[in-house]
Amino acid sequence: MAKFFYNKVYNSKKTIINIVIISVCVIGIIICFVLTSNFQGEDQRKPEAKLSIKSDVTVEVNEKFTKDIFFSQIENMQLEDIEIVYPDNFDVKKIGKYEIGIVVDGKTYTSNLTVVDTTKPELNLKEVTINHNSSYSANDFIDNCKDNSGLDCEINFYAGIDEEGQTVDYSVYKEPGTYPIKIEAKDESGNQAVGETRLIINNNGTTTQEPETPSTPSTPSTPSEPITCKYGNGEYDTDNYLLAVNITTNNCAVSLDLYKNPTIAAEINKMMDAETIRIQKDVQALNIKGTPSLNRLMTAVINKTGDGVVGYELRMTVAISDEGKSTTVADYKLDSNGKRVYISNPYNLSN
Repeated sequence: MAKFFYNKVYNSKKTIINIVIISVCVIGIIICFVLTSNFQGEDQRKPEAKLSIKSDVTVEVNEKFTKDIFFSQIENMQLEDIEIVYPDNFDVKKIGKYEIGIVVDGKTYTSNLTVVDTTKPELNLKEVTINHNSSYSANDFIDNCKDNSGLDCEINFYAGIDEEGQTVDYSVYKEPGTYPIKIEAKDESGNQAVGETRLIINNNGTTTQEPETPSTPSTPSTPSEPITCKYGNGEYDTDNYLLAVNITTNNCAVSLDLYKNPTIAAEINKMMDAETIRIQKDVQALNIKGTPSLNRLMTAVINKTGDGVVGYELRMTVAISDEGKSTTVADYKLDSNGKRVYISNPYNLSN
């Protein structure tokens, strides 16, 4: 009996079509995977780091600061990844200029750090009561005096003038009565603080000893109770004026003719010069494109009666001009402690 063998017959055309379809699907899957990976890579890619290093930075002596003071712009970068290298002789307690190294991704940049002292001492006075014929000195009137340098204040009687423009001689204060006293405190940089208090001499405990003349006499005034001010008292329009320097003695204004007196104007001129140096350094550190200009306005402040001068107001305005356009950098007044009271401060400068 014959045997029949049944062989399965394949359709080659159909097989090829199936292979093509499968191949297309596989290729499509691979393409989708690649595209998806690329898109995810774009989304996860870190944004571009932006860093701008200031060429010059200024700090006050003994001021605490962090490394971000050296940068005008820092984006998409961690401060921890930036190394600040200080020279061996750097000391924030000492005035001077130092070149600072700034290491970013293995590359070193430089910035100049200047330590300055433009801050006046903090001076607090107290009244002193003595017996007739007892001696006194400028240091007797000090409650406390602190300077940002950490060093001792230099204390003296303030070399001022009275409302008539006469130099005060404290050595004449010998008889019983109450006398106005002005004391000045200076630091090593010449910053000066002036305060006013009283000396009370009692009419008891008299001795034959001649009172010692206080060191460095200064500041006038004729004792009288009650005190009569020839040119009015020290009240002024506080809504429109901010005193940087008060020149009254025992709350008495000085003559209108004396507002330009070199001795009276010495303190405000010194304050203005010190602030000019300070603001110039602050503006330079901003690295703003353009030409800076500084307007300094010193105004003699008259008392409410209009009879005398009580002090000076100091206003500073800084602007940058670039391509015919002027932009205000800062506009402010100084208070009696030398601190800035801003009218406009778009660049967030310090006080």
